[in-house]
Amino acid sequence: MLQYFFYKEIMTENTFKSKNVDINYFSNNVDNKTAILFIHGWQGGWEVWKTLIDAFSVYKIYAVDLPGHNKSGHLKNYDINTYTAPILEFAESLKEEIVIVGHSLGASIGLQISSKLGSKITHQLLEDPPWFSEEKGKIINNELSDELINNQVIKYQNGSNFFTEHKPRWRTVLDAIYSYQIFDPEIFKTNPFWGAIRASLAFHHDIKIWQNAGNNNDWAWHDAPELAKNVDAKTYLVGGNNKKGGIMLDAIASKVSSNISDCEIYRFDTGHNVRFEKPKEYFNLLAKLIGS
Repeated sequence: MLQYFFYKEIMTENTFKSKNVDINYFSNNVDNKTAILFIHGWQGGWEVWKTLIDAFSVYKIYAVDLPGHNKSGHLKNYDINTYTAPILEFAESLKEEIVIVGHSLGASIGLQISSKLGSKITHQLLEDPPWFSEEKGKIINNELSDELINNQVIKYQNGSNFFTEHKPRWRTVLDAIYSYQIFDPEIFKTNPFWGAIRASLAFHHDIKIWQNAGNNNDWAWHDAPELAKNVDAKTYLVGGNNKKGGIMLDAIASKVSSNISDCEIYRFDTGHNVRFEKPKEYFNLLAKLIGS
């Protein structure tokens, strides 16, 4: 079974200067015509991919920190478009053909990029993107009869309230770890190491990533089926169980799949983080995708 985060040395990081913000990223020293671009989700950091980076190290690897996250620079406002723009610039700058692997918000950004870069993106694995509403207006007009939408909006608002109150008082990573146990006590019961990682990342994140999400409930929405019409890449859509925390709706995934000429949908009985709960299956899927 794949294990996460047990590394004995610090991995080298670099800076890409986009038009509006500096992007921190990891890259290995492999020369290969194919590169894997790992894009983490909301509140994550590039390090969450460390095990897969090691497992697929025969390829050129790039793993980015999103704007406002970890060691990347900050923006005035955060939404799907402002998150995407500098990562799109980064992808355009790469000389290799690209395989995109994205989780959650990173998966949505991946779709945005593949819809714009044509054949430069050859394959993509999009893990549980936030496709929990088919209509933008259903979110911004607070039509919350749908349980999944309601849960997501509550999550955004709770995070915004908590970090607005607590994060300004943090002076060290230890402060963040102690505080994060109030915000998410369950993660420290089930996986305290991962809880500490999440808290450490939160210490470095821009506070506005939560405030924007709490004040703007449509910040992650995009018309995924329409974007999919411009995608050339062979695509795997990977989702969790909507009753256990998965947020990719079948209705939207099906429409996306029908608009991409080569696309397959995979569902696992997991929550939102398929790769953590089913690491062997996730590894096999990615290996199958790249090898196809």
